[in-house]
Amino acid sequence: MRILHTDILVLGLGSAGSAAVYRALQGGASVVGAEQMAGPGGTSTYGGVNNWEPGVSFEGMHREIARRLLERGDAFVGKTTEYVSAANRFATSDRSGDPYETTLKRFGVHPDDMRRLHYEPDAMSAVLQELMEEADSGGRLTLFYNTRFVSLDTQNRRIRTCVLDTPSGPVTVCPKQVIDCTGDLLPARMAGCTCVIGEDARETYGEEAAPDGATRFLNGLTQCFRITETGVDMPGVPEEYNDVDLTGWVEHMNRTMGPVSCFNVYPRGGIYVNMLPTGEGDLYLQYDLPVLKHICEARAYRYVQWLAEKGYLRGWEITHMFPLLGLRESWRLVGRYVLTIEDIYNGFAPSLGTEHTVAIADHPADTHGRGSRCKDTYPGYGIPYECLLPKEIDNLLVACRGSSFTHLAASSTRLSRTMLQLGEAAGTAAAMCIQDGYDPADVDVTALRKLRGIE
Repeated sequence: MRILHTDILVLGLGSAGSAAVYRALQGGASVVGAEQMAGPGGTSTYGGVNNWEPGVSFEGMHREIARRLLERGDAFVGKTTEYVSAANRFATSDRSGDPYETTLKRFGVHPDDMRRLHYEPDAMSAVLQELMEEADSGGRLTLFYNTRFVSLDTQNRRIRTCVLDTPSGPVTVCPKQVIDCTGDLLPARMAGCTCVIGEDARETYGEEAAPDGATRFLNGLTQCFRITETGVDMPGVPEEYNDVDLTGWVEHMNRTMGPVSCFNVYPRGGIYVNMLPTGEGDLYLQYDLPVLKHICEARAYRYVQWLAEKGYLRGWEITHMFPLLGLRESWRLVGRYVLTIEDIYNGFAPSLGTEHTVAIADHPADTHGRGSRCKDTYPGYGIPYECLLPKEIDNLLVACRGSSFTHLAASSTRLSRTMLQLGEAAGTAAAMCIQDGYDPADVDVTALRKLRGIE
């Protein structure tokens, strides 16, 4: 078995993981990155969520990513051109011609004036790869794609080794610091970190909008796909999905006129469809992921067929079914600080203060699949560094949608640009640990914020 020694191991190269690699390399560390898909980006590329929703963000790599995409014609700033109504069950976002800066605000902005960044997924993946490679100097970066995390070994509150199943065979990585950006937190869970799934009880964190008792409800999941105008109606659901019972799904559509969807126009033609949702989030707990994806793909085909029957999308076909199922929520860390919806309303965690903030956001709590009792809008809020710190393992940071948030808070924090910020904070912190010989819990957050350009 091949053995690699490295300063930092980043598991999962979605938005957060790619950003963590980038900042860790800039901090002078050697880095090994591992990703299950064929390239970087995760949900924002292979999952088909190919836009950045409007929202605030600290300065960071998002600007360079956007600049490169826009200059190459692989992105544009979009606006809503059609809204959901009783007669129209999808909203459409198309080209606006506005500058990128208009996408960096949400609170207090009228829906007609909200802007988002549309982009080509392959181009986004390529830019993330470019940035990681450009940050490397002296061959300090090793990346494994199409790679599965298998197991890890811990000793004295530290991760000592991680085993990866790579295309060229098993690899054992011996890292000094580990950053879990996997989304489902399998590494953190294997390491013995406390993690939860589902809704929190109201009394657990004092969230008024939470239910009386904890539940297994999860934010809805989505199978995204790309449609293209071919002039030919889609023939129907392919035969390979004959084993999926779509009867209840069809009845649901007939009763509700179909699930609400976002239709976002691509820079180079076609539309990406994000159903809200394709399935209830707790299906994640009922099926193995390949089976669940198969079910959701069948529903997506049936949805497009149904739209054609209703007079929409005549002459359009699904030309790409994204290989990664869009999970808005799964496991979440219970870390050194748990961000709540009340903290979000407040603007920051009162017990820590704004000086611990390493990321900002202003997206509303958005629990697809169930009505929310949360406030609709609120000013930008800060996410503290302590949300990245598990209590049980000293050389681990968790930077992804599964960081230490409540269910309600996670429904706001989970967006791509917020994940980029978390990844940048984690990568910078891990590099500081390597340089100065301490662990993440001992990082001077003031120094971290200065390195990140946060004031």
